[in-house]
Amino acid sequence: MLSAQLFRRVAFTTAFFAYLQIALGGVVRVTGSGLGCPDWPLCHGRPYPAADIHSVIEYSHRTVGSVTELLITATVILAWVVWRTRRPAVAWLATAALVAGLSEALLGAGVVVNELASWLVLIHLGLAMIILGLLLASAVMSLPSSTGVPSLRRSTALAAGATYVLLLTGSTVVASNADSGCHSWPLCGGGFALDLSGANAFTMLHRGAVLLIGALIVYVAINALRRPALRLMAIATLIVLALQVALGAGAAITDAAFFNGLHVAAATLVWAGMLAMALLTQPRADRVPALSRLAVEKGSA
Repeated sequence: MLSAQLFRRVAFTTAFFAYLQIALGGVVRVTGSGLGCPDWPLCHGRPYPAADIHSVIEYSHRTVGSVTELLITATVILAWVVWRTRRPAVAWLATAALVAGLSEALLGAGVVVNELASWLVLIHLGLAMIILGLLLASAVMSLPSSTGVPSLRRSTALAAGATYVLLLTGSTVVASNADSGCHSWPLCGGGFALDLSGANAFTMLHRGAVLLIGALIVYVAINALRRPALRLMAIATLIVLALQVALGAGAAITDAAFFNGLHVAAATLVWAGMLAMALLTQPRADRVPALSRLAVEKGSA
């Protein structure tokens, strides 16, 4: 029999694969493997990668994406079977993830056909984060009933939205190739000189956003530490945020693939952690069937 517990396992597994897909996308970019398979959906006209590291990396990215789509489909089916009457929002969130996932697959093909056009890469990553968010939302909102944390709903939602904007500013740095022109930290330029010329303006926009939005994330996470339901997620988010800042500095100074690859992976975890906190503040409850509700009302009369 299909159960809520089975759905949660599948939903969280799907969200993990969506995260893995984004992390592998970062590896594809920093290794320059975006055109390791110059055609789509085949790779050099074959259904398997060539004996080349770039082809293998790009093909792995596509393979994980295909597995993720299958898992999303399974999540949607289970969502409608288990939650369509109890919590319809869970089913609709999963369905939205499926629609966005199909759009992402088509967009990925467009990225390859257009030979990694920067604006398409930016949209591709932004949509991937939305898919992860929808999958995470469907999983979290299927957890056992809870009243949530009303006092932190607005602040966590604001911080989650701001974190997504922060990710987009980071994507503009990549899309504009600004990351290849600024190899100092925290500013672009020598010492405390502020360089806003050319593409460096995008880098400084991102770092300014990190300073302001990072402070907001820390403030909200510290407040969340006082709530048992949010404490573990708040601690994890603070740790990953600190790691992300360190990785960002390492990426800027060294431009090493190691730092650049982990930078995307950690940024995605910060987004997931902040969104999970916002979702955990929301109420979760099954709908009361009409007949049961009528019986309760008669009993209290």
